[in-house]
Amino acid sequence: MDPVNTPQAVEPVKQSGFFSRLMGVYFSPGETFNEMAAAPNVLAPIILLLVLTMGTTFVFSTKVSMDQLTEQRTQEMVDSGRITQEQADQQKEQMKNIAPYMKVLTPVIAVITTLIMLFAIAGIMKLVSMMIGTENNYMPLVAVTTYSLLAISIITSLIFMVLIFIKPIEDFDWNNPMGSNVAALLSVIGMEKLPKFLKTFLSYIDVFFIWRLALLAIGTAAVSKKLKTSSAMLWASGVALIMALVHSTWSAIFG
Repeated sequence: MDPVNTPQAVEPVKQSGFFSRLMGVYFSPGETFNEMAAAPNVLAPIILLLVLTMGTTFVFSTKVSMDQLTEQRTQEMVDSGRITQEQADQQKEQMKNIAPYMKVLTPVIAVITTLIMLFAIAGIMKLVSMMIGTENNYMPLVAVTTYSLLAISIITSLIFMVLIFIKPIEDFDWNNPMGSNVAALLSVIGMEKLPKFLKTFLSYIDVFFIWRLALLAIGTAAVSKKLKTSSAMLWASGVALIMALVHSTWSAIFG
């Protein structure tokens, strides 16, 4: 047989392992997400994300009492005139009855919420992709979402753990605990008396939120056909803006 015409064996593309992918999300997200188009492999990152969520929430629930959270939230509602002091006292009494169960329930609820949010974000990305005529598959989008959330959650969880052990609990603003956004910065310089709508909206101008949004845009472009990263970022920013406006309006009306 003519060696020139002998078919050559095609070597399979080597896939990165879980930790290689995780590091790649930090240092080379485009290449890392591009690999997920053919091989999403979402089980390991989903498990770690849920374990991280449960662990962080458990530490939070053991460090912070429900009485403290209830006191802060009900006082805010009383100060804004949404409820009376009598209604606030009733809410506090109700919380005391369920407080013993919250250390178990809070991590479970957090895990379920995270899981729903993960698949919902991927679903929104798929819906937007269909609207703009871009082709991609759902599971690679789930992989992009999972790794994006996990990469940022590792950093924010570490920062939160440090803060919760070195900062007095009574000094925390539980509506904005990380303080990594414009709303928190304005509070530091004495401009905390902002309208509820504006304060909530400015909380979205956040270092970690923008980083997460950028990763989602890069990832969506990487696993999609004929979608540039700049276009993905534009669409992601539009969805984020709508979400921020809806949340800010809801907060302004219902607190």
